[in-house]
Amino acid sequence: MSKDSIPVLSVGSILGEETLGITLFRHDVKGRNAFEQPHKHDFFLVFFVEKGSGIHNIDFTQYSVHDNQVYFVRPDQVHNWLLNEETNGFQLMLSPEIVTVFSGLSPFSFFEQNVPSCLTLDEKRFQEFQKHLHELELILPEKELLAKEITLLHLHLILKLLQKDYKIQFPQHDAAAKPEKIVKNFNFLIDRHFNEESSVHFYADKLNITPNYLNILSQRYLKMPAGDVIKERTILEAKRLLSSTDLSIKEIAYQLGFNDNTYFSKVFKKYVGKTPGDFKESYKFYHTSP
Repeated sequence: MSKDSIPVLSVGSILGEETLGITLFRHDVKGRNAFEQPHKHDFFLVFFVEKGSGIHNIDFTQYSVHDNQVYFVRPDQVHNWLLNEETNGFQLMLSPEIVTVFSGLSPFSFFEQNVPSCLTLDEKRFQEFQKHLHELELILPEKELLAKEITLLHLHLILKLLQKDYKIQFPQHDAAAKPEKIVKNFNFLIDRHFNEESSVHFYADKLNITPNYLNILSQRYLKMPAGDVIKERTILEAKRLLSSTDLSIKEIAYQLGFNDNTYFSKVFKKYVGKTPGDFKESYKFYHTSP
């Protein structure tokens, strides 16, 4: 367990070698089945599970790993997994810069905040993605400019096909079906300011809308008042720090903008149903070392 921060892993620290923006490898060749220490990445991860079982924890949601699944993990999400030794598939690691290349087009719903992290496909559809991944695997090592451009086209096609299936499975999280700019920017601002600002007025001012309208949008699309969205982001960070560092409850409260430790414990218990101390004690599936 880290003393005062959650480990942030790069592609290089995981594979022992640095790559340039797009990394694709077969999980049964380079992947680790036991990754028990909670950690973050500085890259986006798309994990295609062809065959396998076990558990995958992403920001305190525990998923049962099965065949023909695709997992999405954003930078700064805390995750860990314990998979059986027979697990195989592909891991696709993408730098934020690569994902930004496609930012002028419609956003990828599966990389948004507060959305499900696991997509389940039927075997036939999964095999179609395998074919695309094999094509990407073949062209990735090529260094010519044209080959790099074709690589980006292959990658974009894979991500857009995933987006199409994700939209079918999770229509309520279709970014194009809501005023995505306001809701997305609200979540973006929360990620930047949640440990400094908890006022709905602050975020409404930043978005150039009234607090009342922000609450209406939040209730409609995020299914809770704007104030609760802000508080839940703070509590998520508290849970990350409690389970993944040796910081004291007082230190965590201060880091998250609470001057009163008692008030922090009260808010935490309201949203989690346990005190911070009880949560730290009971969250047993995180271990101290990989």
